[in-house]
Amino acid sequence: MEKIVKTLKVRIKNEVLTRRKKERLRRITGRDTRIIEKYVKIIHHNRRRLCMKTKNGEIRVHKGKLDELTLTTSRIKKVEERRETVPHDLKKMFRHCSHDEFQECRDIAVQLYEQGYRPEATRPPKKRPRRQLINKKRFILTNLPKEKNNSISRWWVGIRDSLDTWKRKTRYHQRLWLPLEMSTFHQKELKKGQIKSLELRYKRSTREWWVYFQLKVLPPPSFYPPEKESSSSLPPAVLGIDLGINIPAAGVLLTPKKKLTIKEIKFWHTKQWNRINHRYKLKLSRLQRKAALNDQSGKKHQIYRFLGLLRRRYRNVKRSYIHQFINDVVRTIESYAKVYDLFVVVGYPKNVRKDKEKGKEKSTRYFRRKLHQWNFSLVLGLLRRALILRGFESHRILTLDERGTSSHCSRCGKEVSRPVRGLVHCPICNYTFHSDLTGARNIARKFLSHLFRPRTTTITDYFTGQKFSLTHYTVCRGLSHWLQSQ
Repeated sequence: MEKIVKTLKVRIKNEVLTRRKKERLRRITGRDTRIIEKYVKIIHHNRRRLCMKTKNGEIRVHKGKLDELTLTTSRIKKVEERRETVPHDLKKMFRHCSHDEFQECRDIAVQLYEQGYRPEATRPPKKRPRRQLINKKRFILTNLPKEKNNSISRWWVGIRDSLDTWKRKTRYHQRLWLPLEMSTFHQKELKKGQIKSLELRYKRSTREWWVYFQLKVLPPPSFYPPEKESSSSLPPAVLGIDLGINIPAAGVLLTPKKKLTIKEIKFWHTKQWNRINHRYKLKLSRLQRKAALNDQSGKKHQIYRFLGLLRRRYRNVKRSYIHQFINDVVRTIESYAKVYDLFVVVGYPKNVRKDKEKGKEKSTRYFRRKLHQWNFSLVLGLLRRALILRGFESHRILTLDERGTSSHCSRCGKEVSRPVRGLVHCPICNYTFHSDLTGARNIARKFLSHLFRPRTTTITDYFTGQKFSLTHYTVCRGLSHWLQSQ
């Protein structure tokens, strides 16, 4: 079963923190982040010398060779064998950092690099201090019982204070204890998975510290029977979903029956969101027009301030409606999955923005603006994640290229025209249908054509790039009649 990494965001009670704790947090996260970033860049530029692959294909970094490139001091007792110069002398860059603290930052950077983190070529400078703690050895999350509960907080996180390092036969650190504002929602989410890492972030807009827990969540067991057992108790079905701009999504369910009924056709459409979206766009265009005028030079800073506030509010409202739309789609899919052995196929609009560039046919300025504001990748990612968390297996959720699905008849397969926006009429078989439903039906038929007329032994998911064997879809043999002209 596929594991999913979730991020749980918890606020630190900043009003309780003393000035010393806030300064301690700022120094730990700010300085250590810069050292870790420097270490990662050194490892990446000297990867041929420092890195080696294991038998499992994993990358391992040699820490001793990394010290030879970065630190002049060493544990060697002989003075003659000590290093006087190194190619990347971190002592000159960070004068107030001790040898032990350098090695702790080195361990974090090595773990980051081995887990797949790579520095970008044009990485912007970090505007906020942040530090990622890799494993649970570097922090403790405690829950005080009700008998020992105090007035400040019940939940505390203890972070290893790297500024206070001294030896007691081993490295010893004091812990910086931070009170958390933990609700019942956070406690339920913590029980669902296992905490793997923690990240501290400082928000400059609100001047507050936050904790981001990285949870590895194992989805619930699938309600489908395993492959060895017979799954013929439920009839097979394929749900084709076509994403759109005006209508968010349309779905057609192909079942062993040879006819489509109202139950097999579904639109996910909210008129309220269209009204709110139109209202926000009007407000934004008016403010942008005001800011562009020359006679508003005295009030420009106020207009840009209101414009930023309005954009943030519009983004939050849009995000909430996207989540509401995803919940409606998932609810419908779950109701179908109780009756059928279900496979979900979503159309992926590959290169849709390039096909409608400026100067091409049927490409207006208004349509291009709506097209560039269409965040279909976010919808696909949220839908896939929500279905996997509810017990769906990854091979049951596919995304295929939807090119040409809305411009071909879903009965005879011939290319058709659109006399009215939203309708498709076929002059050959005299069939008229909604264009979004035609696209959804053709997406499901395209999936079936990959099974019954295969060119390869695998089928590729366009969104994730995963390849699945055709043996997973042998249940769909009873749906071959949908490929015949009706």
